[in-house]
Amino acid sequence: MDILMNLRDEAYTRVVDELSDLITSGETIRNEEENIRRFSEQMIYVREIIIKLQSQQSGGQFTCSSTTANLLRRMEIAVNNARETIEGYKSKSSLLRLLFCRSVVSKLNQSSKEITDVLSLLPLTDIGISLNIYSNLDAIIHSLKSMELKLEENTKTIHSRLDLYISENSDPSLPPLIEAKEVKVGEPINEAYQFTKMLECFSSEMAPPIQRERSTVDEIVSLPNIFFYCPLTLKLMEDPVNVSCNHSYERKAVEDYFRSGHKFCLLCKKELISSSLGKLELTPNPTLLNTISEWKQRNALINAEKNAKKKLRDAAERITFDNMESTNQVLEELKAVMKEMPSCISEATDSSCKLVQKLAGLLKKSAAAGNAGLVLWCLLFIARFSQENKETIGRGGVIKCLLKQLKTEPIAAVVLLELSTNDRIAQKIIENKSSIPVLVSLLDNPNSHLAENARAVLKNLSNSISNIILIAKSGYLTPFLHEFNAQGNSEEMRAFMAEELAHMQLTEAAASNLNNENFIFHMTVMLTSSLPASQLASLKCIKRLMAFSGIRISFLSTVSTVSAVLCIITDTATEQQSRKEAFDILISLIETSQTFEQESYPGLLRLYSSSNIHNLLEQMNPSIPNDQVWLLRLLLAMFQKSDTARDWIISDREAMNHLFSALNLDWNSEVRFNALKLIYCVTGNYSNDVPLPPPDKETTLNSIIAILTKSCIAEEVSIAANIISHLPRGDKTVDAVLQSSTVLKAINVLISHANKSNEVLENALGALLRCIDQSNSSFLIQVGKLEPVIVQMLSTGSSLVKLRAAMILTHLARCSPESSRSLLGALHFRQPSWKNVFLTHCTVHESCSLQRVICLVKAGAVRPLVDMVDAMNPVAAEAALRALETLFDNGNTEPSVSQSMFNAVAAGTIVENKGAAPILEVLERGPVPLKKVALELFGKIYKHSDITSGELEKFKAILFYLLNEEDELKKKVKVLLTELF
Repeated sequence: MDILMNLRDEAYTRVVDELSDLITSGETIRNEEENIRRFSEQMIYVREIIIKLQSQQSGGQFTCSSTTANLLRRMEIAVNNARETIEGYKSKSSLLRLLFCRSVVSKLNQSSKEITDVLSLLPLTDIGISLNIYSNLDAIIHSLKSMELKLEENTKTIHSRLDLYISENSDPSLPPLIEAKEVKVGEPINEAYQFTKMLECFSSEMAPPIQRERSTVDEIVSLPNIFFYCPLTLKLMEDPVNVSCNHSYERKAVEDYFRSGHKFCLLCKKELISSSLGKLELTPNPTLLNTISEWKQRNALINAEKNAKKKLRDAAERITFDNMESTNQVLEELKAVMKEMPSCISEATDSSCKLVQKLAGLLKKSAAAGNAGLVLWCLLFIARFSQENKETIGRGGVIKCLLKQLKTEPIAAVVLLELSTNDRIAQKIIENKSSIPVLVSLLDNPNSHLAENARAVLKNLSNSISNIILIAKSGYLTPFLHEFNAQGNSEEMRAFMAEELAHMQLTEAAASNLNNENFIFHMTVMLTSSLPASQLASLKCIKRLMAFSGIRISFLSTVSTVSAVLCIITDTATEQQSRKEAFDILISLIETSQTFEQESYPGLLRLYSSSNIHNLLEQMNPSIPNDQVWLLRLLLAMFQKSDTARDWIISDREAMNHLFSALNLDWNSEVRFNALKLIYCVTGNYSNDVPLPPPDKETTLNSIIAILTKSCIAEEVSIAANIISHLPRGDKTVDAVLQSSTVLKAINVLISHANKSNEVLENALGALLRCIDQSNSSFLIQVGKLEPVIVQMLSTGSSLVKLRAAMILTHLARCSPESSRSLLGALHFRQPSWKNVFLTHCTVHESCSLQRVICLVKAGAVRPLVDMVDAMNPVAAEAALRALETLFDNGNTEPSVSQSMFNAVAAGTIVENKGAAPILEVLERGPVPLKKVALELFGKIYKHSDITSGELEKFKAILFYLLNEEDELKKKVKVLLTELF
């Protein structure tokens, strides 16, 4: 502001000085030249106004310093021009003053108009009363305007004075003035006559303004200066030279003039100096020559511009919508004239021309007319001419047409680019809903120029944050990224942009632009912000970007990002929404990462570290329910991905205590379910027993049993069953709880409602296997009721279901005689009808089937077990073979039946159920542990009469092979070979 005021004050001072010089010059004018002298007198009043105005504004009453300074500069120029005009007038002779008087007054009039225009624009409101400025101003304007009128009244006086001057100085032999003919250089002619001819030559050009129509600027500029003419030839000089008195003449004309005997300058009457050889001394005047040349060029350009404007206007009038062939020719003419003479384009937006409106109409019909290219070129030239033209075109409804033409007419992109440099039109382009998607779609266009122009348009449209976000939503994120990373950008603005980005629908290609080091850095910094809004916006944005692998890897490559997110989780002062977003980010990182990446990226190494897992587990007890759920979900995701993490937590008793304690925190909350899933994940594939936390073993066990027996959520019950299957064996407390009939009932319900889900069946059978281990008699009787369902699973379940079903059947079928007798005694409470079923003899065991919880023969389990062997699944096949072995166990309860006879019947049962071939197949191709079981079983059935000779020969060949290859089986093989041979 101080600088502007200084400039204003300097302008005031310069104007006052110029006015003072002008007044001084005017005071020396002779009294008879009243018109000019009065002009300088009026300037006294102007000076008083300026001085007073300067004093008022120095007091601080006005603040528009820059505007005032510009106005004062205009006045300074006008006053300076007036002073130079008067000084030039004073330097001329008496005759020249008469000749140039009208021109001088005309110039002073122009200066006076400019001065009065500036006075009317200056802030005079506050000082008008004290100086009576406006009355003086009116007087000044009236006086200046009357000068030219008075000059007209004195025209006769001027001519009479000119005639008097001529009569006093002319040769009487010459003809009268009005009869004078063309001047011939070299003839004896006097000064008065020459000036009279000059006066005739310029009289039309110097006619008073009140007698002519107002001239245009071009017309004024096109008039030649009087000094461009040679005083001798009255023609424009082509080789101007200066004589000794410094007046300029045409070289040839003044040389001829001197040779003809004229020794004095025609204009000032000073003697012309010549050399010793009598040759006139002449000095070239290159300055005047250049000035004349420049005037000629400028005049030619003005004329060419006039012609071009006329052509443009005529062409605009010939544009028609009816005859497109003719219109196309007109468009070609327009294109050519605007390209050749750009200045003629000023006519294009004239209200009478209506060229822009016509071109806009043609553009709308260009699809049918096929002249879109020509129309677009014309619009481009017009738009390039001025900002005003851009706005006129933008308001003409062409933007929508340009967008439609982009793919077919590449020049449309150039026009749109030109228009987009104007902020108002850029906003109109933005307001067209299809503009940004269309431009973004062109960024990958094979036409590189078209793609680059589209990119440049989008850059011009990115002139506000709202426009940048609109462009980003369409998939072009470069302006967004540039603005986000801009140095000095406020944290609030970055938070706003991050919030918007979090809700954008991004493609992989668009998101790749955000894989930028500075962007990742600013996002990480925002995670540590003290502003909750900034932190939350960053979390939402990072969570959204985790869907893109490139950005996800960038975040994982720096440990600071994961560390910042973990700090948000563990900081109890963090808002709940931010904590939830932080948990979601870490879960997303884990779920989308590969196992090998855990050792590759610092972020994952930090996340999977034992210290971090321990810290997360410690957060479980004191945290609120929502945090418990999120913590459990995070840990579940980690353990599902990392075997190392699972092994670590299984081996850490304190960590396991944390997990099991979560089951006791809230019975009805989501915490229990997620804790179950986490324990299930940890123990599901663990081969050893999982120890319960010693301090709360019974409480924890009861919680698990309660879930199994009371929960209405099938998945919860299934998970509880799986956990039961991994409970410690040999623990009396655990065994006692598991013998409950409610546990068996829950397992039965779970099996019955498994809906063919193998996972549920696997978990239910796993729990059942754990329950029958070290079970009492009554519990085994209850388990026996599940025989039909278990046998069915041998044929329909998964490999693990079949395995566990076979193991359960094996366990029940091998029930010891002591326990069997106690079982029979325990049945005294049953109705007599049970004997009809249970005392039925099977073909193998006959009456000894009474002593078994289940009989495989009676249960129809032999053939399904044989099929399991045939399937060659190593684990399931081994369980099936061991189940078939129970057929040879008679329990020594029937002394009248020899073991050999018992074995023969059992072997027949296996052979009858097509079991020989699958067992031989196992011996031939199975793994060694499975071969060992199969060899033991086939050694009991090969003597059966139903074994074919082919099967027997194959068995012998296999034995010889095993004798040479398998060391572990050699002893048994030798025994069998001895029996065979």
